[in-house]
Amino acid sequence: MRVLLIFCLFLPLFSACQNTSIQVVPQPLRVVEGEGVFQLLSSSRIYYPESRPDWQLAARAFADVAQSGAGFSLPVTPYQSSVVVNDEQSIYFLPDTTIASEEGYVLEVRQRSVAIRARSAAGAFYAVQTLRQLFPPELNSLQPQRRDNWTATCCTITDAPRFGYRGLHLDVGRHFFPVSYIKRYIDLLAFHKANTFHWHLTDDQGWRIEIKKHPKLTKIASCRTETIVGHNSDQPTRFDGKRYCGYYTQEEVKEVVEYARQRFVTVVPEIEMPGHALAALSAYPELGCTGGPYQAATRWGVFEDVFCAGNEQTFRFVDEVLSEVCALFPGPYIHIGGDECPKTRWKTCPKCQARMQAEGLKDEHELQSYFIRRAETMLARHGKKLIGWDEILEGGLAPSATVMSWRGTEGGIAAARAHHDVIMTPTSHCYFDYYQSNDAETEPLAIGGYLPLEKVYAYEPLPDVLQPDEQKYILGVQANVWTEYIRTPDYLEYMLWPRMCAMSEVQWSAKSRRDWPGFSRRLEAHLARLDALQVNYAKSIYDVKGSFSAGALQLNTSAAGADIRYTTDGGEPEPQSMPYFAPIVLNSSATVKAAAFREGKKLSKTFVVQYQAHKANGKLYVLSGQPDKFKGTSEFALTDGVTGSLKNWKNWVGLVNRDFDPLIDLGRQESFEKVTTHFLVNTGSWIYPPRRIEVQVSADGKQFTTVAVQNIDTSNLAGNRIEEMVVQTPGAKGRYVRVIASTFGVIPAGMPGENNGAWLFLDEIIIE
Repeated sequence: MRVLLIFCLFLPLFSACQNTSIQVVPQPLRVVEGEGVFQLLSSSRIYYPESRPDWQLAARAFADVAQSGAGFSLPVTPYQSSVVVNDEQSIYFLPDTTIASEEGYVLEVRQRSVAIRARSAAGAFYAVQTLRQLFPPELNSLQPQRRDNWTATCCTITDAPRFGYRGLHLDVGRHFFPVSYIKRYIDLLAFHKANTFHWHLTDDQGWRIEIKKHPKLTKIASCRTETIVGHNSDQPTRFDGKRYCGYYTQEEVKEVVEYARQRFVTVVPEIEMPGHALAALSAYPELGCTGGPYQAATRWGVFEDVFCAGNEQTFRFVDEVLSEVCALFPGPYIHIGGDECPKTRWKTCPKCQARMQAEGLKDEHELQSYFIRRAETMLARHGKKLIGWDEILEGGLAPSATVMSWRGTEGGIAAARAHHDVIMTPTSHCYFDYYQSNDAETEPLAIGGYLPLEKVYAYEPLPDVLQPDEQKYILGVQANVWTEYIRTPDYLEYMLWPRMCAMSEVQWSAKSRRDWPGFSRRLEAHLARLDALQVNYAKSIYDVKGSFSAGALQLNTSAAGADIRYTTDGGEPEPQSMPYFAPIVLNSSATVKAAAFREGKKLSKTFVVQYQAHKANGKLYVLSGQPDKFKGTSEFALTDGVTGSLKNWKNWVGLVNRDFDPLIDLGRQESFEKVTTHFLVNTGSWIYPPRRIEVQVSADGKQFTTVAVQNIDTSNLAGNRIEEMVVQTPGAKGRYVRVIASTFGVIPAGMPGENNGAWLFLDEIIIE
């Protein structure tokens, strides 16, 4: 029935400050709290415009939530051209072309009705994701919950995303996840207003998508004979002896794509080339430079056998694969990888060298660019755009390529300056396969690194060095989950949540609306929603974190209103233990344990730090060269009294192929008998022992005398271990102490990273 639209909405012209009753993630652009509550009833109805059938998806999304959580079967009713927003405890979806953002919305919750205005169905869908957070968390449950009433605080929320590309990645090449879980993954990312699912479908360890033209890809390349056990760097290497297989049929791919479409999520498939191709070569060895035989990799890493860039048959294969992939994925982008492609085989391959000569290519980097450009041309014939990791910049960037900047921000900056679109996804802030706790020893096995929740939240995707007309090429930001060590959905969710909650605000919320204290409060409320959804999230927000500065231990936790209790005698912290108010000054060696409590309930794991007192504690030092990437936790990383961990490298200071030479100022003349330090040996990660340690002393910081030299046996390079090095210095005395650890040098042939400079990792310099 045609009726007159009677709807008036007051829009405040100011941005309301955060309040305590409305706790939404990601943070909306503007929230104004009203009076009273709206009550959802079993008799409530949902109205959407009949002339806009895609809006039914948004309306149905809320109906599904109400059905699942409350057991309400709410009618979803179309209206022909206009509708009266009246007092029948119902929800109204109203197209509004005055809303500027394509994905923006205005949500007004009144005591008798809810009105959602948006420019597009996508905006209406995101309004639903906000609306479901205004009700009790149990409304998001997977099974109906018994509750007397379902109410939402009256408010007006005006919202729009900061970035148009808001992505979440999943690697299924290393470990396969079934369609049923892929759908849950999409549900969770859509709930947090992400709009792109990057599906990493092929890698050295497995090919996961059916290609009808090349059936061996699913018959052979989708399986590996076994899988490495433990960390890739562990020595000796062990395997489980179990065949591992998995792939998606084209019908399953279509099912996933349609499921994502109904949640306003675009699926971007990734088909790796020219590197990370061992699985494909195991099925079609004629596409490699040596002709094989090849097999899908059984361990993690980078492998030298890649697609042959001089073989025209390779490009026919790529063209046929991409043709089928383009037909399956209606979105604008196809990701072709382009990362971590060794050039070793190309350098000795007659076909590749002939290709380089014929095309006038000066080196193998330009040969990779040639490969990528041909792939771009293939995709263009299907109306698709190419995305690649930032290595596609090397040798020259394909004309219309979009760059995913992962090795830092430099690739993204270079691409934006060249007026190419960019997705920012640097390892420093966006790699959720890194450890998230400061106590990696109690965490499940991960690839390494340290990326806590706070660091994710602190990421700013628009580099200051770019001018405004260059920043416009930054389309958005993406979080990545690589699954070398992530075998199950539970562990996947543990690594992803709540870090993806923090990332959702980086992707969606206005920069001016982001603040860590406010987010930490809202996140605690949001965790109850994740509980309702049965998400196996990490409790990292409750972690107690510690850092040393000038000999004092500072503790903190992100949990709002939590108390930290601690002990210094190694005992477990209890509610009645010493409360933390100020940095703890430690004058002797101690085992400090701390935990977060609220109302007598322990919230966190126990934080443990072994503090070793010595003459250099809290003393400043200088290095002749800045550390490479691994800088420790503070300017006192080598003198804070804490040694490094085998799993978590945050306490280590690392240099590449350079001598380590910290010069420590003890503040006055001191006598000492020995110097102790530790070094890490992990040749799988290119980390090698030093060849010798030299200790020098000086009274004035200018004239130095060597008091001890100790050579180190570097013949044992196996294992992943920490070695202690004690250098005896009887009768040594000085104000300044320099400890020189000489680099191992170039990595030997046959070892991971051969011919590259070795890393040297040292921790505490203990002077006693």
